[in-house]
Amino acid sequence: MNYIGSFFKDIYQKMAGSCDIVDCCFGLRPCHQCIFPCIKKCGYANRTVFYNYDGTESVEPLVDYFKPTNSLATKNLVRGMSLDKAVLKKGLTAVEQIAAVINFAHENELRVRAVGTGSSWSKLTNVRDILMDMTNLDKILKAEPQNEDGSIYHIEVQAGMKLHDLVREIDVKYGMSLPCMGNYAGQTIAGIISTSTHGTGQDYPTMSNFVVEIHMVIARGIQIKVRAAADGEEDEDFESVERRINAAKYGDAPLEIHSTDVFRAVAVGFGSLGAIYSVTLECVPVYNIEETRHYIEMDWPSDKQTGHFETPSELKELASGAGRYFSFFVNPFPRKSWQDADRTVLRSVYFSGERTDETGSCQCDCCMAFQCCVCTGCRGQSACQIVQTDCAATCLQIVANCLPSFIPSFADCGLHQFARDAPYIQKWYNVLTFTNGNLHLKTAEYCIPVEDMDNALKDIVRIMQDYGKLYRAYTLLPIYVRMVKADDLYLSPANRRRPDGKEVDRFCYIEVSFLPGAYGVDEFHRKVEDYMFKHYMARPHWAKNHFLNFNRVDKLYPELHKWKRVYLLFNSDGTFDNEFTRKVGFEDLRDCECSSEKEQRINHVNCSHRELCSETDQVSETVTQQPSRVNAAHAQNYQNELHTECLHNHHCTSNVSTVDAEVISSQPMKSAGDFLPSLTAENSSPPSLLTADSTVYTTSTEPTDKEVAQNADGASRTLETIV
Repeated sequence: MNYIGSFFKDIYQKMAGSCDIVDCCFGLRPCHQCIFPCIKKCGYANRTVFYNYDGTESVEPLVDYFKPTNSLATKNLVRGMSLDKAVLKKGLTAVEQIAAVINFAHENELRVRAVGTGSSWSKLTNVRDILMDMTNLDKILKAEPQNEDGSIYHIEVQAGMKLHDLVREIDVKYGMSLPCMGNYAGQTIAGIISTSTHGTGQDYPTMSNFVVEIHMVIARGIQIKVRAAADGEEDEDFESVERRINAAKYGDAPLEIHSTDVFRAVAVGFGSLGAIYSVTLECVPVYNIEETRHYIEMDWPSDKQTGHFETPSELKELASGAGRYFSFFVNPFPRKSWQDADRTVLRSVYFSGERTDETGSCQCDCCMAFQCCVCTGCRGQSACQIVQTDCAATCLQIVANCLPSFIPSFADCGLHQFARDAPYIQKWYNVLTFTNGNLHLKTAEYCIPVEDMDNALKDIVRIMQDYGKLYRAYTLLPIYVRMVKADDLYLSPANRRRPDGKEVDRFCYIEVSFLPGAYGVDEFHRKVEDYMFKHYMARPHWAKNHFLNFNRVDKLYPELHKWKRVYLLFNSDGTFDNEFTRKVGFEDLRDCECSSEKEQRINHVNCSHRELCSETDQVSETVTQQPSRVNAAHAQNYQNELHTECLHNHHCTSNVSTVDAEVISSQPMKSAGDFLPSLTAENSSPPSLLTADSTVYTTSTEPTDKEVAQNADGASRTLETIV
């Protein structure tokens, strides 16, 4: 039986893997995406183009597209690299390959970005020079029990392993699981934690909090292992970490950093702090979930302005913690109630799960592989991987465009796929996962305090209705709402510290999704994000569709300054900067830091000049107040020398600022695509030194003979008067 199940499983996986080809051949997908699966494998002039998971963003690295592997590398890794022959003869391990490429980028002032499956639309994968595709690094490196009964394991996994593969492998090999996971399992492990992806489980924070240790490579090719300080362990402060990293050299053994401050920054780093090689996760024994899924109706107010909207008490009770794995879908199109035709309602399906020792339905290889509507151990028709394709989505979009009045019914049909009369019992990852990434939805998600859920949900539904009427653009998918526990990671959307200074213990995420090829998605998501920011200070999901800029990031994240310190240290030379860091303003953090240092240096020069001149005036006053027996000629020469020294020292200190400015302006650019500094008539000349009690000094010269003679003549007359 197991052999037969494995045989059918292989056939099924091949069929599911061919879905992209089916889409390509049918050519039905709008937005010029019909040939995406083909061009994804194509190259131009022997260069590979990287596409994000739905093909809407592409990356064309100018230097090279590099894929580190678990095999020893005995050749130069990227174009232009020339490693020592002894090093190549020995071979480079996977992490040494990553370090070598990053060090090469540092030496040649290039930009590097590590990417996985590209499950994002936020320009996270965009880079100009070297793109590192980590998907070949997909092994479990180590698994260690942390207590006597083996109920907690620390499992180290390489950054490029997909979540879908990880949860099944740790189940089979170690009987372990993660505390929870999201409904999409196509991301890599590094991508999940770097963007603070959350799961479906209101007793748990985002999945970045499941991390125990991160092994990564930062600027200059320095390897580090970062973990939060354990109980009873000394918590290293940032200044100590900074000194050690600045003293480290390429090729050194990985630095062990046990710092809660640094870990809270690294755990959500977007790939902007370095390239993650491996992640150590805290795992628990595998478990089953018994999930209840039921239809429920929400009364929708007829008065658009003053009408009150509130989720039913049943949902409120579950959202308050009664259901450990709780979430719900909402059809955003108001309909007449099935029970009472006088009521206008939003139709919804909720999911509430608890852990159970029951085994549920059949979990043999055959049933687990097919997960079709016939098998009792599945999520229904929606779980069929052949149905979850862009081809099926395109067909649905075409029908909806032809019959727009049926769009609410299509959304109801989607809800129907999830509702069940009987409880659904399965392994945890089969319950919580909706898709493995075959269906390329475009989605945005907003994190708000759970107490704002009702009002925010009402406002989003209103926006969807108004936008649809105005532009005839609708989504066929329901709104998805999930709960998470607050955390302390500096740039996690679920960070407990709110912009208004309050602290929140629990958040809800409201997700608005569109099928692939839908029209006007970006403009709609922008409209919703603007509204949610203005009224709720909502934090968008980092990996999903968002339009954040530095002004908003600065307002939304009160602990940005703590993250900034680590960013400037780990990415000190800008190796990991890209379109994403420019878009959200992280590169401005470095510019502000440089401007601050430059301003301090100029102020120091001004103070030094004033102090020097003040000392000269005091000495001159002492000389002129000497009694008559002082030799006039000697006094004259002494004061003349002091004045000359003052001018000479000012010339040197002024040139310090001038030389600094010239060095800064003459630095080579990071790459051909970097922005050149604007040279205008105002800033093309060397900087001036302006003090409150002096004139403006530019580049100084030595005093002329005429100036010395004039000063000497004045000093002589002064002494003659005294004598």
